[in-house]
Amino acid sequence: MRPGDSFSILNRGKVSFDADTFSLLYLPIIGRDAFGLYQLLRVFSTGKISHFLEYLDFGLNPFIDALDKLSGIGLVRVFDQQPGYFLEVKSPLSFEEFLADDFYKQLLISRIGENKVQALAQKNEPNALEVTKKFHEVYSVKFERSSKLDQPEKFDLTSFKSIMESQHLTFSNENQDILSLYSLAEKFDLNWYELFKAAEQTANADKTLNIANLARTLAGKSEPVPSLSEFPKGFQDLIVISKEVTPADFLSKLKQQTGGFASQEEMKILNHLTKQNIADQVQNILIHYVLIQQEKSSLNSSFVNTLANDWLRHKVYNAEAAVKRILEHQQKAEEKQKNNKNHKNQRKLVKKAPEWSNASYVNTTSAEDIAKFEQYKASRRKDREEK
Repeated sequence: MRPGDSFSILNRGKVSFDADTFSLLYLPIIGRDAFGLYQLLRVFSTGKISHFLEYLDFGLNPFIDALDKLSGIGLVRVFDQQPGYFLEVKSPLSFEEFLADDFYKQLLISRIGENKVQALAQKNEPNALEVTKKFHEVYSVKFERSSKLDQPEKFDLTSFKSIMESQHLTFSNENQDILSLYSLAEKFDLNWYELFKAAEQTANADKTLNIANLARTLAGKSEPVPSLSEFPKGFQDLIVISKEVTPADFLSKLKQQTGGFASQEEMKILNHLTKQNIADQVQNILIHYVLIQQEKSSLNSSFVNTLANDWLRHKVYNAEAAVKRILEHQQKAEEKQKNNKNHKNQRKLVKKAPEWSNASYVNTTSAEDIAKFEQYKASRRKDREEK
């Protein structure tokens, strides 16, 4: 987007606008630049992007940031058709609609605080009998049941909080957690129940939501999984098995094959990995790597934790990614070993250093030779002075 690009408002004059609602509810969220830009979008029809910059007295980057804030909160839609843009301005929610929406309400709380939002939400009801008619009491209309399959399902915070309570889960920071849940539901296209199941699996040991782990897990699941055919045959079988058994059973069976047994300390290590939200299938690959490929007799907490941290940093969330990480590590180790071998085999031509540079060198010059050299230096100085 450049100052010289043209713009055209698609629906000028078709926007309902309540200045009080926009100032009290939207301004704290979108900020002054976006607030001013929205006012111009309501009255402009066509022109250049530079017109906005001149009226608002700021540069292109603040303009783009303000436009993004408006589009992000649903107040404008932007269509790129070079050499210009089409803009559709959307009407703000009414006062009641805004405060009845859990997401917008939480967003406003994050800006001005819960007490102020509660004060804004207070309604002055008259001390009188309400005689307002219901719609069905006045109008006789036959409704056809419409399908909602083609409409995106909005995140249902009420249902999410209800099931949280039934499962004794709590928020770590309610306001920030709720905003993050809305964002994750939209980003990964999840309904409230799908998001809850993921949040439940990634919760902290004290039953509080761990939004960071939740986001990391969802991001991992959204990554494309490589085909089994991309891995060596032995690893293909390992990947399949890793998804069928629990880490405790997998560890016990491997130990039995070697005539050993799973110790209490090893079970504690597995419990710790689970608390770090490392998937069972990833734990099984880790167990196999330590006991079989590294030929360790048992799991060592220090070694396992180092490996687990490395995998988490490299977004290893499934068995395929774990095996891929192992193969990458093996390839680097082989290349390093090969380079070291080549380095040792190379013969370097090194110029022989003078004997006097050796620390063990002993000066055997005679007194007579030293006297002659001093005499030579004196004669050279005399010659230079005469010149």
